[in-house]
Amino acid sequence: MQRIKKILSCKEKWRCSSPLSCATCGANWQRGKFKAFTSSLELFESDSNVILSYIVIKSNKMGSLRTKIGDLFLLMDKLKELKKRNKLPSFFGRLEISFSKGSLGFNPHLNLLVWGDYKPFELISSELSLSFWRRKKTNDDKTIKSIAWYMLKHNRVGIENGEAIRKVLEMRRTILTSKDLTLKTIDYIDEIIDIDFTFMGTFPIRSKEELALRSKHKETLKDLRIDLKSNISLVSF
Repeated sequence: MQRIKKILSCKEKWRCSSPLSCATCGANWQRGKFKAFTSSLELFESDSNVILSYIVIKSNKMGSLRTKIGDLFLLMDKLKELKKRNKLPSFFGRLEISFSKGSLGFNPHLNLLVWGDYKPFELISSELSLSFWRRKKTNDDKTIKSIAWYMLKHNRVGIENGEAIRKVLEMRRTILTSKDLTLKTIDYIDEIIDIDFTFMGTFPIRSKEELALRSKHKETLKDLRIDLKSNISLVSF
């Protein structure tokens, strides 16, 4: 109860530090992690000829959040082991947990940006009976930053769901990277604010909520056009 009160009292100069539940702290977390990613990217040697893949992996099981996320923990543990043995290509990953008020409920999934051979990720996913989705992307700076910004977004899951996610995560990190992309810690808020957002709008990746709004807006415009034509026909000679 005290933690929930703290979240509700989040305000300027008095942050609750609950990025899962609080939109303000979630936005600060996103900017901080993105700044750390882009800082690491400056030291990362990327070849434009190397294939870039955007991958989403999730559990196929029907069950609780703890059951589904447990499968992804197994996946992440295996990836960490392969990382130690230098068996993986360059990659950047984030474990994301969204929530739908419909029948789907919690939706934990691992987002990955992979440079080069994506097959090891597909193979492990198959071994663990996980759902594997991949799209090939243009390997350039703006595309990479746009996808990373989307991967690090804050999901508005609410206070109660945010607390449930926090307990299930059990202090485990949700960011996983290859050795050459180990994120540099950002210490000062002015460093976080100083982010170049010129990549925004160059490579749109839209959430399902935004797609739903766009679809609704499109249907509204269609109805308005039909209504306009009908009314014009009534006053036309």
